[in-house]
Amino acid sequence: MHLLPLTEADRTYLARLNFLADTFGDEHKALPDGFEEGFDYYLGDWEPSRGGFVAWEGHVPAGGVWLNWGTAERHGFGHVAEGIPELALAVESRFRGQGVGTVLIDAATNLAREMNTPGISLSVAKDNDRAHRLYLHLGFEPVNEREGHIVLAKRFV
Repeated sequence: MHLLPLTEADRTYLARLNFLADTFGDEHKALPDGFEEGFDYYLGDWEPSRGGFVAWEGHVPAGGVWLNWGTAERHGFGHVAEGIPELALAVESRFRGQGVGTVLIDAATNLAREMNTPGISLSVAKDNDRAHRLYLHLGFEPVNEREGHIVLAKRFV
């Protein structure tokens, strides 16, 4: 597996990943309330310079992660503070359980450190136990709960 930095050409794939994140990879699951608003934030405001990666297994995209820089007025579910990027992440179902999520989170963590941020954050749906366990294992700590999500952060300082 190898990672490539996100470019503008990846926007359509990020839309798919955003969909997979909201449906836990179940492509037949109904979209959650607020999907359109979340889509607008996570993709409408996204620019490649904000950072992120696509994981590739050969010629097949396996998943991706991207950093979102929210403000007090406009932010995603996992926002904790300005200056702390929120990760958005999804792994294609055929690659689940193979360490892709860990590789992506580690890459995003290293990128955020290189950008001199004080930490990173993310959110996980309360009923997404598998992802929640992974985030705790990788050093994220719960900081808040809102709208059916647990907000977690990993501080660098």
